[in-house]
Amino acid sequence: MTTKHSPRHILQAQANQITNALKAAERGHTPDVMFAEKINAARGKESIKVGVVMDDKVITLDLPWKVIRETRDAGLADYILNLMLESRTSTGGGDGR
Repeated sequence: MTTKHSPRHILQAQANQITNALKAAERGHTPDVMFAEKINAARGKESIKVGVVMDDKVITLDLPWKVIRETRDAGLADYILNLMLESRTSTGGGDGR
């Protein structure tokens, strides 16, 4: 597990993993059988709710599928990383498109 004080490269790797899973789910792939039922249920909705569990907090993301589809991988990963780091600005310095 990680905290907001974990090395940035480790948190970045986790944010990238989360982004890859979200992008795969948006394209119709199920990245992990453990989450298949929940992802399939979320596909019928406008957004997906994702929990990022860390040692010092749980981050809940409610992301519209449209945002996942239209946001570049790097922009989405930066957004998630900034939430993990508890940065003052959670936008990653731009809209990521």
